[in-house]
Amino acid sequence: MAIRTALVMLAALAGSADAQDTLPGSRLTNAGVVRAGSATDSVFVARIRLVDTINIGDFASFLIAKLGNTTLYDSLKFKVTSDSQRVRISGRLMDFPADSRSEISPIFAFLDSTSVFVAEISMPQADSGIMVFRLERLTVRGLPIPDLLVLAALSSYRSKYPDKLAAGGKEFHAEIPRTAHARLIKDAIILRMPPKP
Repeated sequence: MAIRTALVMLAALAGSADAQDTLPGSRLTNAGVVRAGSATDSVFVARIRLVDTINIGDFASFLIAKLGNTTLYDSLKFKVTSDSQRVRISGRLMDFPADSRSEISPIFAFLDSTSVFVAEISMPQADSGIMVFRLERLTVRGLPIPDLLVLAALSSYRSKYPDKLAAGGKEFHAEIPRTAHARLIKDAIILRMPPKP
């Protein structure tokens, strides 16, 4: 009952359809998965390069594909941006594949399908063998979604990927070499390894 009440209130606040069809940033694509995978391997595995800078859309594509061990929908219109503090993924409910909409329905069930949402993700740890990506906030048309609804929507993902998701599904953990380091910058991420001794 509390979830339904919160959704109704959020729908009323969100109002009518958002006319914004073009969002800033890079898209999530299968080509991005390949580019980011190649760059990551060249730094962390083959160590051909000590440092590389990867477009944040490509890197987000790579992580999402790695999470689900699957390819992405190239028709997705989600956009990804970043600064030194956060990654932001923007899109609309109508941009989700049809088979994913039921999984996120606790958040979006009562909202207009064209309303723009933004997921804000921090990277509080990026060394010592792990990169942590934490969902800090989810907004619809600038209004924050209550944690109660976010956790309800994430429950199915948490049960699917218990070894990769933590904190109720709000954290994604990606393994990296213990000596590696990653840093967010504007619309990109820098991966770095120390020189071999």
